Amino acid sequence: MKTSLWNPWHGCTKISAGCLNCYVYRTDAKHDKDSTAVNKTSTFDLPLKKDRKGEYRLQPGRDNVIFTCFTSDFLHEAADEWRTEAWRMIKTRSDADFLFITKRIHRFADCIPEDWGDGYNNVTVCCTVENQERAD
Repeated sequence: MKTSLWNPWHGCTKISAGCLNCYVYRTDAKHDKDSTAVNKTSTFDLPLKKDRKGEYRLQPGRDNVIFTCFTSDFLHEAADEWRTEAWRMIKTRSDADFLFITKRIHRFADCIPEDWGDGYNNVTVCCTVENQERAD
């Protein structure tokens, strides 16, 4: 089964030593693209797009997962205005599990939807921590 990706926005700013060799910056550099510009993508609403049969175009890949925001950080402050709508799409797509990785876990409580409660059953949040200083 293929991997499913959804990048609702693209671009990021480096916030720690763990960002030094960021693959997004490396890839964007090959295309003369400014990685620091965080922009909503043309595929922002992809999770809700349907085909002619009425089925979702974005289908979960391996292990029923849609890898989310892998060309940015889901909790990036520049995406605050779009995140509410992204959460709404994630909640609507309860048939799929969404996984995102963040270095901005310190923003998590400020970025979750009002109805988060104990979390959404279809969301997995991973936090990267490159050293003890960052963990602290």
